[in-house]
Amino acid sequence: MNTPVNPAVFAAENATTKEKIRAFLVSELDEWSIDPDNVYINGVNDPEERMVIDSNSLTAEAINRVFEKDAPSYSTRTAGLFTVAYSYADEHRLAAPDLAKVGEVIGQLVNDLG
Repeated sequence: MNTPVNPAVFAAENATTKEKIRAFLVSELDEWSIDPDNVYINGVNDPEERMVIDSNSLTAEAINRVFEKDAPSYSTRTAGLFTVAYSYADEHRLAAPDLAKVGEVIGQLVNDLG
């Protein structure tokens, strides 16, 4: 049996969760002065070809992972952190934090809110 859901209440709850996710990212990544809306996890099809096949801001990635209840497992061979969406150019790559740290932070969000 499906329980009726008030769309306004559902939207408000989602907005609150999204705000919590973004606030947590800002707090956890503060030492690197990162805006999670303007840093991207970009993934490529192959490390040699380097064709970007996926790009999400840290905020969007965390929100998707929490709502899907899917803790991340990133491969540094085919993904990285960048300041430009859909770029895999070295000049757009962030030196810190590393992808493992970001995965850990997003994983914590999934465990706490997912």
